[in-house]
Amino acid sequence: MRLISLKLDAQGLNGWESPILHFGRRTTLIFAENGSGKTPIIQAIAFCLGFPVKFREDINGKCSAANLVMEHEGSLIEIRRLIGREFHSQVRTATGTVEFFSESDFSSALFKILGLMAPTLVSTNKQATQPYIATVLPLFYLNQGDGYAAAYKSPAAFITDQFVEMVRFIFGLNPKHSYQVKKDILAEKDALDAAHRKIVAQQKVILDLSRTVNDSQENKIVLSRLSGSLTAQIDGLRETVDAQGSANSALTDILRTKEIKIREVQAEIDELRSRVDGIDSIRSEIEGEIATLGLNEESRRIFISFQEICSAPNCGLFVGSSESYGKNLLYLKDQLKDLQRNADRAEIRLDSLKHDLEEQKTERALIVSKLKVPLSGYGVDQLITAVQALTKQLVETESSRGAIEALQAERAKFLRFEEDRTRIQERIERLSNNHNSDLEFNKLRARLRELAVKWMDILETPNVSRAIDIDLELRFKFGNESLEVFSGSTKIRLVLAIHAALFEEYLSNDTRPFRFIILDTPKQQEIHTSDLAKYLHQLEELCTAKNAQMLLSSTEYRHPTTDDDSEWLPQYPGEKHQMYLGMPEKS
Repeated sequence: MRLISLKLDAQGLNGWESPILHFGRRTTLIFAENGSGKTPIIQAIAFCLGFPVKFREDINGKCSAANLVMEHEGSLIEIRRLIGREFHSQVRTATGTVEFFSESDFSSALFKILGLMAPTLVSTNKQATQPYIATVLPLFYLNQGDGYAAAYKSPAAFITDQFVEMVRFIFGLNPKHSYQVKKDILAEKDALDAAHRKIVAQQKVILDLSRTVNDSQENKIVLSRLSGSLTAQIDGLRETVDAQGSANSALTDILRTKEIKIREVQAEIDELRSRVDGIDSIRSEIEGEIATLGLNEESRRIFISFQEICSAPNCGLFVGSSESYGKNLLYLKDQLKDLQRNADRAEIRLDSLKHDLEEQKTERALIVSKLKVPLSGYGVDQLITAVQALTKQLVETESSRGAIEALQAERAKFLRFEEDRTRIQERIERLSNNHNSDLEFNKLRARLRELAVKWMDILETPNVSRAIDIDLELRFKFGNESLEVFSGSTKIRLVLAIHAALFEEYLSNDTRPFRFIILDTPKQQEIHTSDLAKYLHQLEELCTAKNAQMLLSSTEYRHPTTDDDSEWLPQYPGEKHQMYLGMPEKS
C-alpha cells in the first residue's frame, strides 16, 4: 500500500481547503514554520486511515472532509472521511464505493482489501475483539504529541498486550491471546472435567466388578477347561447306556466340586467377617482419638478463659493448637467415612455370599440324597438330576466367563477414557503454550535485537547498553534498563531506533502491505541535526531498496529531496506566513 495523494475539502465558500498534495515515490517532506498548519495535514493522513484524530475547532469548522488516494497491487483505493462529525467514511475501489459508519467496519473492510486476515483477540475486559487500522498505525506513524514517548503509543489500548499483538498481526504470526484459543481452552477444560468424572465413575464400576470377578489368566484357563469338561459330561450322559452308573459317577464329581465351592465360599465369608471386625476395631480407635481431641480442645478453651495465662483478647497463644485440632478432626472424620463405606460394601458382599452358600448346601444335599438311592429303577431320576446339576454348573461357569468378559470390556473402556483424557490434556498444553513454542516469533525477536543495535549506532545513541533483551511482550531492555527509565534525547533516539528496526524487518517481505513510515516532527531540538540527517538518509536508502515511502514533517531541519521525492510547502497567504490550508479561489 503506497500513498498517492492527499486533499482536504473546504466547508462552504469561506472554508479551508488544501491543494492536491502528491506523495513522493520515496520521501515526502512537509517543511514550514510553526503555525503554518503542518499538523492537520499530517493528521489528515492518519484520519483517513481510521485514526481517531481530534482536530482543533477551526479545522472542524472550516474543513468538510479529507481525501486520501492509495495504491495497492496496482489498484487505486480512494478514502474520503468527513470531518467534524461521527465516523463517516467512504471507500472507493475498482468494484465500487462503500460507506462506513463505524471504525470497526471500516477497519475490517480495509484489512480485507489489503489481504490481511484480522484475528479475534482478547480485549482488556476478557471479551472478543479485533484490531483496527488505528491500533496498527502507531507502528508506522509517530505522532507529534506522544508518539516519541514509548515504543508503541495507541490512542485506544483495549486489546490485551496490544503492542505485541499488533506486531504479530502485521508480521503474519499467530496471536499471543487468541480469543478462539481461549474459548477452545475453556471448552477443553470442560471436556477434561467430564473425562475426569468418567474415569472416576469407571474406576468404581471396575472396583465393584473386581470384588466378585477373578479375571486372572489362570482363572480364565480353568473356566475354559471346566466349560469344555462340563459340556462333554452332559453330552456323554445323554448318549450313555448305563444310565445309573454314569449318573452316579457324574453326581460324585459334582458333589466333589460342590464341596470345594462350599469351602471356598465359607473361607471368603470368614475372611470378610474378619475384615468387618477389623474395621469395627479401627473405627472404635478413631472414635477414641476424636474423643481425646475433643477433650484437648475443651481443655484449651478452659485455659484460654484463665486471665493469668491468656490475658489479652485474641492473644494467639493457642492458635496453632486450634488449627491442628481442626485439621486432625477433619482427617479422622474422613477416615471414618472411608471405613464406613468399606464396611457397607463388605456387608453387602457377605449377604450375597451367605445366599450363595445356602444354595450350594441345598444342591449338595440334593445330590447326596440321589446318590443314596439303591434301586436301579431310579437310574433315570439320577441321570436327570446329574444333567440338571451339570447344566447348572455349566451355566454358572459361562456366567463367570461372561462376567470376566464384561470386566475386561470395562477395563478397556477405562483405558479409552484415560487415552481421551491424555489427548485433551495434550490439546490444552498445545493451546496454552502456543506462543511459547512460536519459533518464527523468536526469530523475529532475535532479528529486532540486531536491527535495534544497528539503528542505535546510526543515531549515535550514547551511554546505552547494546545488550538488548526483548521479552515475549516485546518489551525492550537495554542491559538492566527498560525503555521507561530513559528520557529526553536518549529516549527519542531509542524510540526512533525501535521503529526503524520494526520497519526494516517488516519491509524484508515484499508482500506485506504497509509500505510507509510517518515521522511527525521529531523533536529536533533534542537530537543533533547531523544524527537525525544520518538516520533519515539510512531510512531513505531502505525505502529505495524496498519500494517504500518516508513522510517527514519538520520545522527546523529541511531534509534534502530529489526527483523521487516531494516537498510540500504552504501555498495560501496568512497573517504572518504562508499556510497549508486556505480559502478556495472564487470563480
